[in-house]
Amino acid sequence: MPLAKCARYDKLFDKVETSICPVCLPDEENDYEKIRAALLDFENLSAEAVAEQAGVALPVVIRMLDQGMLTNTALLGGAAKCGRCGAPAISAIKKLCYACIGKLNQNIEKEKQRITLAESKDVVIGDALIVRQKIEEKREVNIQTKKEVELDKTSKVRQMLEQKRR
Repeated sequence: MPLAKCARYDKLFDKVETSICPVCLPDEENDYEKIRAALLDFENLSAEAVAEQAGVALPVVIRMLDQGMLTNTALLGGAAKCGRCGAPAISAIKKLCYACIGKLNQNIEKEKQRITLAESKDVVIGDALIVRQKIEEKREVNIQTKKEVELDKTSKVRQMLEQKRR
């Protein structure tokens, strides 16, 4: 498990799912319930007002907003805005507008096509000829070594015959 700092008190812990350590998790859940109750009572509060009304620290409210635990548009200072172009977003969690999502999908499709084309163009037509040449060279080397071996055998046989004659 990776080590992480607890978002509440900067203590190191083994991170499993959340950015809150197991010791602080009950406090985080209590703060969430306080914030939720404050938002049910007063719908259009700013983040500062929610923190004050719920009796929690402002960084806790902002962290919960960033993590998507809270999605009140009033806490975001109005409507949720697209992270790319600033237009109204689909939701506070997605943080993108329809146009930017469409552009991202187009870019993904282009990259997929580019990647598949690059993979299929690895083999060049001339490569097959080079492979054939290499095979022929190896055959020639094998033939030459066989001839050399035969010559060595015949020369040894001749030497043995000469020695017997003497």
